[in-house]
Amino acid sequence: MAVARHRGFSLIEILVVLAIIAFTANLVVYSIDDSHEDELEQHALALQTSINYASEYAILNQRQLGLYVADNGYEFLTYAEQEWRPLEDAEGVLKGKQFEPPFELTLNQEDLPWAQDSLLNAVDWQQLLGVDEEDFLELEKMKIPQVMILSSGEVSPFELALAVDSREEELMPYTITGEFMAPVALDREQWP
Repeated sequence: MAVARHRGFSLIEILVVLAIIAFTANLVVYSIDDSHEDELEQHALALQTSINYASEYAILNQRQLGLYVADNGYEFLTYAEQEWRPLEDAEGVLKGKQFEPPFELTLNQEDLPWAQDSLLNAVDWQQLLGVDEEDFLELEKMKIPQVMILSSGEVSPFELALAVDSREEELMPYTITGEFMAPVALDREQWP
């Protein structure tokens, strides 16, 4: 009579199975862990590149451009025939973008330390355009860019913040600053 011998798993077989389980668990944790971090960085780099490219485009084509920021997005406009219009050849880099939640884009042009010397901020647009208060309120409904990108290479002072508005994640926002001339700077504060 033949005795059946029960044999268990060897130590190598158990270690291989444990290594496979650890590797797949690490992949799952990694893909969940930085869900918005990489996307936030890509959006910030794309926005900085777009503004710098718009400045080069304005200089080379001798056109006045503007950056219009509203409704959690941005669009490049050009000044033609006495009004601001969407940039007709806005393809690729100069095409505007709307950010989907949880991404949030905010523009700041107030109380910037370098803005006090800007001639663009000293302009009284109501007087320059020769309109009264009612007409000026009507003009505010039109798309008039908040950031000017001139054919001379000048950029009106601004600070754009791109952040993730999420209760689950606390990510530091990226800040894009324009101080008079291109290129604009991209920065990110670190946690204290």
